[in-house]
Amino acid sequence: MKKLFSALAFFLCILFVTASCVPAMAAESLTVEQVQLSPPDMDFYVYSDGVDMSGITKDDVSATVGSYTFDVDSVKAQDRDTDGIFYAFLLDISGSIPQSSLDAAIRSISRIADGMGSDDKLAVITFGDKVKVISDGSRRPADTLKALKGLKAKDQTTKFYTAMDKLISVSKKAKGMRTVAIVVSDGVDDTDAGMTERQLTDTLKNSGIAVYAMQVGKVTKKQTQHLKKFIKISGGEVYRFSEGNATKVVNSLVGHIDDVVTIHLLGDSDMQVNDGDEITLIVKGFAPVRWKIDKKSWNTAAKTNPGVGKDDSKTEEEAFASSAEKAAADERLEAELKHQRRLVIIAIAAVILAAAVVVIILLRIRSRNIKKSYYEMNGIDEDTIENLNREIKKKRRMK
Repeated sequence: MKKLFSALAFFLCILFVTASCVPAMAAESLTVEQVQLSPPDMDFYVYSDGVDMSGITKDDVSATVGSYTFDVDSVKAQDRDTDGIFYAFLLDISGSIPQSSLDAAIRSISRIADGMGSDDKLAVITFGDKVKVISDGSRRPADTLKALKGLKAKDQTTKFYTAMDKLISVSKKAKGMRTVAIVVSDGVDDTDAGMTERQLTDTLKNSGIAVYAMQVGKVTKKQTQHLKKFIKISGGEVYRFSEGNATKVVNSLVGHIDDVVTIHLLGDSDMQVNDGDEITLIVKGFAPVRWKIDKKSWNTAAKTNPGVGKDDSKTEEEAFASSAEKAAADERLEAELKHQRRLVIIAIAAVILAAAVVVIILLRIRSRNIKKSYYEMNGIDEDTIENLNREIKKKRRMK
Protein backbone atom coordinates (compact mmCIF):
# COMPACT_ATOMS: atom_id res chain seq x y z
CA MET A 1 0.00 0.00 0.00
CA LYS A 2 2.88 2.40 0.83
CA LYS A 3 4.35 1.78 -2.62
CA LEU A 4 1.02 2.69 -4.22
CA PHE A 5 0.81 6.02 -2.37
CA SER A 6 4.47 6.76 -3.20
CA ALA A 7 3.80 6.18 -6.90
CA LEU A 8 0.73 8.42 -6.74
CA ALA A 9 2.72 11.23 -5.10
CA PHE A 10 5.43 10.88 -7.76
CA PHE A 11 2.90 11.24 -10.61
CA LEU A 12 1.34 14.32 -9.00
CA CYS A 13 4.79 15.94 -8.69
CA ILE A 14 5.50 15.25 -12.37
CA LEU A 15 2.11 16.74 -13.27
CA PHE A 16 2.76 20.06 -11.52
CA VAL A 17 6.38 20.32 -12.71
CA THR A 18 5.25 20.00 -16.36
CA ALA A 19 2.15 22.18 -15.94
CA SER A 20 3.63 25.03 -18.00
CA CYS A 21 3.81 22.71 -21.01
CA VAL A 22 0.20 21.59 -20.88
CA PRO A 23 -1.82 22.96 -23.84
CA ALA A 24 -5.06 24.82 -23.33
CA MET A 25 -7.26 21.81 -23.99
CA ALA A 26 -9.92 22.83 -21.48
CA ALA A 27 -11.16 25.74 -23.59
CA GLU A 28 -14.22 25.40 -25.80
CA SER A 29 -13.52 25.01 -29.51
CA LEU A 30 -14.40 27.88 -31.83
CA THR A 31 -15.27 27.49 -35.52
CA VAL A 32 -14.90 30.20 -38.15
CA GLU A 33 -17.97 29.88 -40.38
CA GLN A 34 -16.79 32.51 -42.83
CA VAL A 35 -14.67 35.65 -43.17
CA GLN A 36 -15.77 38.66 -45.20
CA LEU A 37 -13.00 41.01 -46.26
CA SER A 38 -13.25 44.78 -46.62
CA PRO A 39 -9.50 45.47 -46.27
CA PRO A 40 -8.15 46.68 -44.01
CA ASP A 41 -11.31 45.74 -42.08
CA MET A 42 -13.01 42.35 -41.90
CA ASP A 43 -15.88 40.43 -40.38
CA PHE A 44 -15.34 37.07 -38.67
CA TYR A 45 -18.45 34.89 -38.33
CA VAL A 46 -17.83 32.37 -35.55
CA TYR A 47 -19.77 29.82 -33.51
CA SER A 48 -19.23 27.03 -30.99
CA ASP A 49 -21.46 23.94 -30.96
CA GLY A 50 -23.73 23.85 -27.93
CA VAL A 51 -22.28 27.03 -26.39
CA ASP A 52 -24.23 30.28 -25.95
CA MET A 53 -21.98 33.10 -27.19
CA SER A 54 -24.55 35.90 -26.89
CA GLY A 55 -22.79 37.31 -23.82
CA ILE A 56 -19.45 37.84 -25.60
CA THR A 57 -18.42 41.53 -25.77
CA LYS A 58 -15.64 43.24 -27.69
CA ASP A 59 -13.58 43.41 -24.46
CA ASP A 60 -13.46 39.59 -24.59
CA VAL A 61 -11.91 39.57 -28.07
CA SER A 62 -8.48 40.32 -29.50
CA ALA A 63 -7.00 39.67 -32.95
CA THR A 64 -3.46 39.92 -34.29
CA VAL A 65 -1.51 39.30 -37.45
CA GLY A 66 2.23 39.23 -36.89
CA SER A 67 3.06 42.13 -34.56
CA TYR A 68 -0.05 44.09 -35.55
CA THR A 69 -3.15 44.16 -33.31
CA PHE A 70 -6.57 44.87 -34.81
CA ASP A 71 -9.13 47.07 -33.12
CA VAL A 72 -12.28 45.16 -32.23
CA ASP A 73 -15.07 47.43 -33.42
CA SER A 74 -18.09 45.31 -32.45
CA VAL A 75 -19.31 41.85 -31.47
CA LYS A 76 -22.91 41.09 -32.44
CA ALA A 77 -25.09 38.01 -32.08
CA GLN A 78 -27.12 37.21 -35.19
CA ASP A 79 -30.41 38.38 -33.66
CA ARG A 80 -28.86 41.83 -33.11
CA ASP A 81 -27.25 42.01 -36.55
CA THR A 82 -29.19 44.45 -38.75
CA ASP A 83 -27.19 43.86 -41.94
CA GLY A 84 -29.41 40.98 -43.00
CA ILE A 85 -28.65 37.51 -44.38
CA PHE A 86 -28.40 36.57 -48.05
CA TYR A 87 -29.87 33.04 -48.22
CA ALA A 88 -28.84 31.13 -51.36
CA PHE A 89 -30.37 27.69 -52.01
CA LEU A 90 -28.77 25.34 -54.53
CA LEU A 91 -31.21 22.61 -55.58
CA ASP A 92 -29.96 19.43 -57.22
CA ILE A 93 -32.58 18.36 -59.80
CA SER A 94 -30.78 15.28 -61.14
CA GLY A 95 -32.69 12.00 -61.39
CA SER A 96 -30.90 10.52 -58.36
CA ILE A 97 -32.77 12.93 -56.07
CA PRO A 98 -36.05 11.54 -54.66
CA GLN A 99 -38.89 13.80 -55.81
CA SER A 100 -40.38 13.67 -52.30
CA SER A 101 -37.12 15.08 -50.86
CA LEU A 102 -37.01 17.86 -53.47
CA ASP A 103 -40.63 18.78 -52.69
CA ALA A 104 -39.83 18.78 -48.95
CA ALA A 105 -36.81 21.02 -49.62
CA ILE A 106 -38.99 23.52 -51.50
CA ARG A 107 -41.45 23.56 -48.58
CA SER A 108 -38.48 24.15 -46.26
CA ILE A 109 -37.39 27.13 -48.36
CA SER A 110 -40.91 28.50 -47.94
CA ARG A 111 -40.70 28.07 -44.15
CA ILE A 112 -37.34 29.86 -44.00
CA ALA A 113 -38.67 32.63 -46.26
CA ASP A 114 -41.59 33.14 -43.86
CA GLY A 115 -39.12 33.77 -41.04
CA MET A 116 -36.84 36.12 -42.99
CA GLY A 117 -36.34 39.69 -41.83
CA SER A 118 -36.98 42.76 -43.95
CA ASP A 119 -33.24 43.08 -44.70
CA ASP A 120 -32.82 39.43 -45.71
CA LYS A 121 -32.73 38.24 -49.33
CA LEU A 122 -33.49 34.90 -50.98
CA ALA A 123 -31.65 33.46 -53.99
CA VAL A 124 -32.28 30.06 -55.60
CA ILE A 125 -30.12 28.20 -58.13
CA THR A 126 -31.01 24.82 -59.65
CA PHE A 127 -28.40 22.50 -61.12
CA GLY A 128 -28.52 19.27 -63.08
CA ASP A 129 -27.81 19.15 -66.82
CA LYS A 130 -27.77 22.96 -66.68
CA VAL A 131 -27.38 25.62 -64.03
CA LYS A 132 -30.30 28.02 -63.79
CA VAL A 133 -30.62 31.09 -61.57
CA ILE A 134 -34.25 31.15 -60.43
CA SER A 135 -33.53 34.27 -58.37
CA ASP A 136 -30.36 36.23 -57.69
CA GLY A 137 -31.88 37.75 -54.55
CA SER A 138 -33.44 40.73 -56.27
CA ARG A 139 -36.90 39.11 -56.57
CA ARG A 140 -39.47 39.04 -53.80
CA PRO A 141 -39.36 35.69 -51.92
CA ALA A 142 -43.03 35.08 -52.83
CA ASP A 143 -42.22 35.37 -56.56
CA THR A 144 -39.22 33.06 -56.17
CA LEU A 145 -41.35 30.42 -54.45
CA LYS A 146 -43.94 30.59 -57.24
CA ALA A 147 -41.18 29.86 -59.76
CA LEU A 148 -40.29 26.66 -57.88
CA LYS A 149 -43.75 25.10 -58.17
CA GLY A 150 -43.75 21.94 -60.27
CA LEU A 151 -39.93 21.61 -60.23
CA LYS A 152 -38.95 18.03 -61.12
CA ALA A 153 -35.80 16.01 -60.35
CA LYS A 154 -35.17 14.29 -63.71
CA ASP A 155 -31.85 15.53 -65.16
CA GLN A 156 -29.09 13.10 -66.14
CA THR A 157 -26.03 14.90 -64.77
CA THR A 158 -25.05 17.01 -61.75
CA LYS A 159 -23.16 20.20 -62.57
CA PHE A 160 -22.34 20.97 -58.96
CA TYR A 161 -19.06 22.82 -59.53
CA THR A 162 -20.64 25.07 -62.16
CA ALA A 163 -23.47 25.80 -59.72
CA MET A 164 -21.02 26.75 -56.96
CA ASP A 165 -19.13 29.00 -59.36
CA LYS A 166 -22.44 30.66 -60.28
CA LEU A 167 -23.27 31.05 -56.57
CA ILE A 168 -20.02 32.94 -55.99
CA SER A 169 -20.83 35.39 -58.80
CA VAL A 170 -24.46 35.80 -57.65
CA SER A 171 -23.38 36.40 -54.03
CA LYS A 172 -21.46 39.51 -55.11
CA LYS A 173 -24.84 41.21 -55.23
CA ALA A 174 -25.04 40.67 -51.46
CA LYS A 175 -22.33 43.21 -50.73
CA GLY A 176 -22.01 43.87 -47.01
CA MET A 177 -24.39 41.02 -46.10
CA ARG A 178 -23.69 37.69 -44.51
CA THR A 179 -24.07 35.04 -47.21
CA VAL A 180 -25.33 31.56 -46.29
CA ALA A 181 -25.62 28.92 -49.02
CA ILE A 182 -27.67 25.75 -48.48
CA VAL A 183 -27.06 22.91 -50.92
CA VAL A 184 -29.73 20.23 -51.38
CA SER A 185 -28.04 17.27 -53.08
CA ASP A 186 -27.00 13.64 -52.66
CA GLY A 187 -23.29 14.46 -52.94
CA VAL A 188 -20.55 16.35 -54.74
CA ASP A 189 -20.12 15.50 -58.41
CA ASP A 190 -16.38 15.73 -59.14
CA THR A 191 -16.70 15.06 -62.88
CA ASP A 192 -17.84 18.58 -63.73
CA ALA A 193 -15.63 20.14 -66.40
CA GLY A 194 -14.06 23.59 -66.30
CA MET A 195 -12.93 23.76 -62.67
CA THR A 196 -10.97 21.41 -60.44
CA GLU A 197 -11.96 20.67 -56.86
CA ARG A 198 -8.85 22.50 -55.62
CA GLN A 199 -9.71 25.62 -57.65
CA LEU A 200 -13.26 25.61 -56.35
CA THR A 201 -12.27 25.11 -52.71
CA ASP A 202 -9.68 27.89 -52.88
CA THR A 203 -12.23 30.24 -54.47
CA LEU A 204 -14.92 29.27 -51.97
CA LYS A 205 -12.66 29.68 -48.95
CA ASN A 206 -12.00 33.31 -49.84
CA SER A 207 -15.51 34.14 -51.07
CA GLY A 208 -16.99 34.94 -47.67
CA ILE A 209 -19.78 32.37 -48.20
CA ALA A 210 -20.80 29.85 -45.52
CA VAL A 211 -22.05 26.64 -47.14
CA TYR A 212 -24.37 24.15 -45.45
CA ALA A 213 -25.75 20.98 -47.02
CA MET A 214 -28.93 18.95 -46.74
CA GLN A 215 -27.96 15.54 -48.12
CA VAL A 216 -30.82 13.54 -49.62
CA GLY A 217 -31.43 10.15 -51.20
CA LYS A 218 -29.49 6.90 -51.01
CA VAL A 219 -25.81 7.76 -50.68
CA THR A 220 -22.58 5.89 -50.09
CA LYS A 221 -20.24 6.50 -47.18
CA LYS A 222 -17.69 7.86 -49.64
CA GLN A 223 -20.19 10.42 -51.00
CA THR A 224 -21.01 11.60 -47.47
CA GLN A 225 -17.34 11.91 -46.50
CA HIS A 226 -16.59 13.83 -49.71
CA LEU A 227 -19.49 16.21 -49.13
CA LYS A 228 -18.56 16.79 -45.48
CA LYS A 229 -14.95 17.49 -46.43
CA PHE A 230 -16.08 20.03 -48.99
CA ILE A 231 -18.65 21.75 -46.73
CA LYS A 232 -16.20 22.00 -43.81
CA ILE A 233 -14.04 24.34 -45.90
CA SER A 234 -16.54 27.11 -45.24
CA GLY A 235 -17.23 26.13 -41.62
CA GLY A 236 -20.69 24.73 -42.43
CA GLU A 237 -22.44 21.47 -41.53
CA VAL A 238 -23.99 18.53 -43.41
CA TYR A 239 -27.50 17.40 -42.43
CA ARG A 240 -29.20 14.18 -43.59
CA PHE A 241 -32.51 15.34 -45.04
CA SER A 242 -35.73 13.60 -46.05
CA GLU A 243 -39.45 14.26 -46.15
CA GLY A 244 -39.81 12.64 -42.72
CA ASN A 245 -37.29 14.76 -40.82
CA ALA A 246 -37.59 18.03 -42.77
CA THR A 247 -38.98 20.11 -39.88
CA LYS A 248 -36.33 18.89 -37.44
CA VAL A 249 -33.48 19.53 -39.88
CA VAL A 250 -34.67 23.01 -40.83
CA ASN A 251 -35.08 23.98 -37.16
CA SER A 252 -31.57 22.73 -36.42
CA LEU A 253 -30.11 24.50 -39.47
CA VAL A 254 -31.80 27.83 -38.70
CA GLY A 255 -30.77 27.53 -35.05
CA HIS A 256 -27.17 26.95 -36.11
CA ILE A 257 -27.22 29.96 -38.43
CA ASP A 258 -28.69 32.14 -35.68
CA ASP A 259 -26.03 31.01 -33.16
CA VAL A 260 -23.27 32.66 -35.19
CA VAL A 261 -21.61 35.76 -33.74
CA THR A 262 -20.17 38.51 -35.95
CA ILE A 263 -16.84 40.04 -34.92
CA HIS A 264 -15.96 43.23 -36.82
CA LEU A 265 -12.24 44.06 -36.88
CA LEU A 266 -10.64 47.34 -37.93
CA GLY A 267 -7.19 47.55 -39.49
CA ASP A 268 -4.94 50.36 -40.68
CA SER A 269 -5.19 51.65 -44.25
CA ASP A 270 -1.46 51.08 -44.81
CA MET A 271 -1.52 47.44 -43.66
CA GLN A 272 0.65 45.11 -45.71
CA VAL A 273 -0.09 41.39 -45.80
CA ASN A 274 1.67 38.44 -47.40
CA ASP A 275 0.50 35.02 -48.53
CA GLY A 276 0.52 32.69 -45.55
CA ASP A 277 0.13 35.39 -42.91
CA GLU A 278 -2.24 34.18 -40.22
CA ILE A 279 -4.75 36.17 -38.21
CA THR A 280 -4.98 34.86 -34.66
CA LEU A 281 -8.40 35.41 -33.09
CA ILE A 282 -8.72 35.12 -29.31
CA VAL A 283 -12.15 34.97 -27.66
CA LYS A 284 -12.22 34.67 -23.88
CA GLY A 285 -13.12 31.14 -22.80
CA PHE A 286 -12.37 29.60 -26.22
CA ALA A 287 -9.30 28.10 -27.79
CA PRO A 288 -7.48 30.47 -30.20
CA VAL A 289 -8.32 30.12 -33.90
CA ARG A 290 -6.17 31.06 -36.88
CA TRP A 291 -7.20 32.14 -40.36
CA LYS A 292 -4.69 32.22 -43.20
CA ILE A 293 -4.71 35.27 -45.46
CA ASP A 294 -4.82 34.85 -49.23
CA LYS A 295 -3.10 37.97 -50.58
CA LYS A 296 -4.88 37.82 -53.94
CA SER A 297 -8.30 37.83 -52.28
CA TRP A 298 -7.17 40.56 -49.88
CA ASN A 299 -5.99 42.82 -52.72
CA THR A 300 -9.11 42.09 -54.81
CA ALA A 301 -11.37 42.98 -51.89
CA ALA A 302 -9.32 46.11 -51.21
CA LYS A 303 -9.85 47.33 -54.80
CA THR A 304 -13.62 47.00 -54.42
CA ASN A 305 -13.53 48.98 -51.16
CA PRO A 306 -11.38 52.03 -51.92
CA GLY A 307 -10.80 54.45 -49.09
CA VAL A 308 -11.94 51.96 -46.43
CA GLY A 309 -9.88 52.04 -43.26
CA LYS A 310 -8.68 54.31 -40.52
CA ASP A 311 -6.62 57.41 -40.96
CA ASP A 312 -2.99 56.39 -40.63
CA SER A 313 -1.87 59.84 -39.42
CA LYS A 314 -2.22 59.03 -35.74
CA THR A 315 -1.55 61.52 -33.00
CA GLU A 316 0.74 60.65 -30.12
CA GLU A 317 -2.32 60.18 -27.90
CA GLU A 318 -3.86 57.73 -30.39
CA ALA A 319 -0.59 55.84 -30.71
CA PHE A 320 -0.32 55.62 -26.93
CA ALA A 321 -3.93 54.42 -26.68
CA SER A 322 -3.29 51.80 -29.35
CA SER A 323 -0.20 50.61 -27.50
CA ALA A 324 -2.14 50.45 -24.23
CA GLU A 325 -4.91 48.43 -25.93
CA LYS A 326 -2.35 45.99 -27.32
CA ALA A 327 -0.77 45.57 -23.87
CA ALA A 328 -4.22 45.00 -22.35
CA ALA A 329 -5.04 42.44 -25.04
CA ASP A 330 -1.75 40.62 -24.38
CA GLU A 331 -2.50 40.58 -20.66
CA ARG A 332 -5.98 39.16 -21.30
CA LEU A 333 -4.52 36.47 -23.54
CA GLU A 334 -1.90 35.51 -20.94
CA ALA A 335 -4.52 35.42 -18.19
CA GLU A 336 -6.82 33.29 -20.31
CA LEU A 337 -4.07 30.81 -21.14
CA LYS A 338 -3.12 30.53 -17.44
CA HIS A 339 -6.76 29.92 -16.56
CA GLN A 340 -7.07 27.22 -19.23
CA ARG A 341 -3.83 25.63 -18.03
CA ARG A 342 -5.15 25.46 -14.46
CA LEU A 343 -8.34 23.80 -15.70
CA VAL A 344 -6.30 21.15 -17.50
CA ILE A 345 -4.18 20.51 -14.40
CA ILE A 346 -7.26 20.13 -12.21
CA ALA A 347 -8.90 17.79 -14.72
CA ILE A 348 -5.83 15.55 -15.02
CA ALA A 349 -5.29 15.50 -11.25
CA ALA A 350 -8.94 14.53 -10.72
CA VAL A 351 -8.59 11.66 -13.19
CA ILE A 352 -5.41 10.42 -11.49
CA LEU A 353 -6.96 10.59 -8.01
CA ALA A 354 -10.09 8.82 -9.21
CA ALA A 355 -7.95 6.09 -10.78
CA ALA A 356 -5.95 5.76 -7.55
CA VAL A 357 -9.15 5.37 -5.50
CA VAL A 358 -10.40 2.67 -7.87
CA VAL A 359 -7.05 0.82 -7.65
CA ILE A 360 -7.10 0.98 -3.84
CA ILE A 361 -10.65 -0.38 -3.71
CA LEU A 362 -9.80 -3.19 -6.13
CA LEU A 363 -6.69 -4.11 -4.10
CA ARG A 364 -8.69 -4.21 -0.87
CA ILE A 365 -11.34 -6.42 -2.48
CA ARG A 366 -8.65 -8.69 -3.90
CA SER A 367 -6.89 -8.92 -0.53
CA ARG A 368 -10.18 -9.75 1.20
CA ASN A 369 -10.97 -12.47 -1.34
CA ILE A 370 -7.51 -14.02 -0.98
CA LYS A 371 -7.86 -14.15 2.82
CA LYS A 372 -11.35 -15.62 2.54
CA SER A 373 -10.11 -18.33 0.15
CA TYR A 374 -7.21 -19.14 2.50
CA TYR A 375 -9.49 -19.45 5.52
CA GLU A 376 -11.93 -21.66 3.64
CA MET A 377 -9.09 -23.96 2.49
CA ASN A 378 -7.95 -24.36 6.09
CA GLY A 379 -11.45 -24.99 7.50
CA ILE A 380 -11.74 -21.69 9.38
CA ASP A 381 -15.32 -20.36 9.53
CA GLU A 382 -16.46 -16.71 9.62
CA ASP A 383 -17.16 -16.67 13.38
CA THR A 384 -13.60 -17.80 14.12
CA ILE A 385 -12.24 -15.08 11.77
CA GLU A 386 -14.38 -12.43 13.47
CA ASN A 387 -13.21 -13.51 16.98
CA LEU A 388 -9.62 -13.50 15.77
CA ASN A 389 -9.98 -9.94 14.43
CA ARG A 390 -11.46 -8.82 17.77
CA GLU A 391 -8.51 -10.28 19.65
CA ILE A 392 -6.04 -8.54 17.28
CA LYS A 393 -7.78 -5.17 17.76
CA LYS A 394 -7.85 -5.68 21.54
CA LYS A 395 -4.10 -6.38 21.66
CA ARG A 396 -3.38 -3.31 19.53
CA ARG A 397 -5.35 -1.10 21.94
CA MET A 398 -3.49 -2.55 24.92
CA LYS A 399 -0.17 -1.56 23.36
